[in-house]
Amino acid sequence: MALFGKKNNEMPEEQNTPGTAPEQNKASGLDFNRYFLAERRVFLENISYETTKPEAGAQGYKLTGKDTVVAQVLGNTGVKVTYNRTLRFEPEGPFVLSVSFAVMLVFNPGTRDEVDWKTVDVAAEFRKNCMPIIANISSRIALLVGEITSASGNPPVIIGMMPGQPQQQN
Repeated sequence: MALFGKKNNEMPEEQNTPGTAPEQNKASGLDFNRYFLAERRVFLENISYETTKPEAGAQGYKLTGKDTVVAQVLGNTGVKVTYNRTLRFEPEGPFVLSVSFAVMLVFNPGTRDEVDWKTVDVAAEFRKNCMPIIANISSRIALLVGEITSASGNPPVIIGMMPGQPQQQN
């Protein structure tokens, strides 16, 4: 099954050479299909909506958004990757909204020990190699943002995928 955009354990011929560590595959990065099972759980982790008092005398507001990805290795179980979108106004406007979804990636017990997970930047690899999951989470976030921002009778704020790739947060 193609969980992360390609078939499991699929490697191009030129990269399938003896003596080459799989995690050092520089052309495509970490092979999520090799190191994680097909089962994954995507869930809402947090919503924070704070109404703020707009700055007095402000002529207009600019809505800004920031997407971040954080990964946490959970022992020998797997990795929890959290995708967060924060929306705020410049200057300070009517609200600050943050929505986070997480995805649990369960290690493949047969390959998990091939990689030193303390040295791999899983968040960066996730951003590069898991765009189908990021698109799914981003769509879920966009729906929630629209619902939350329209709850007070205002037009909904609809923002799909943020331009570029999400940033890493340390």
